[in-house]
Amino acid sequence: MEMGKILVVNLHGLINVPRATRETLIQLGIGRKFAAAVVGDDPVSKGEVHRCKDYVAWAPLDSELLTALLQTRGRVSNQRSLDGEALKAMGYKTHADLAQAIIDGETTDTLSSVKGLKPFFGLSPPKGGFRRSSRRQFRQGGILGDNPQLPEIVRRML
Repeated sequence: MEMGKILVVNLHGLINVPRATRETLIQLGIGRKFAAAVVGDDPVSKGEVHRCKDYVAWAPLDSELLTALLQTRGRVSNQRSLDGEALKAMGYKTHADLAQAIIDGETTDTLSSVKGLKPFFGLSPPKGGFRRSSRRQFRQGGILGDNPQLPEIVRRML
């Protein structure tokens, strides 16, 4: 059975966050506001994400969005972006090949398993704003929690 991937975005930072939740956010690799990470769609990862549900939004990840994230926000180090040279060093031809390998599970669950790649994406605030409350769950008219509109929001954050 193939496990998919989930994109998780921290929308609040770490200020005034309970200790257990803060540690979980740091463990997921999204300890900063507007940081995004890719996690596996397994019970353990889902449990970690649910612990942070009042501070993060998540949605299933497709290879098209992951390719866009890798092209615009993928980093090898703090100074170097993920360019063709860095991709060749990792053994991939294009950003799309790397994205497909991550989605298919050829690498293990997260970005941290790809040697040389930063395990998170630093995003900007979305152009045009959130258009919904950033303090409420998606079902209550906000953007937090399991949010099917997250891919569209993330595209505006690139």
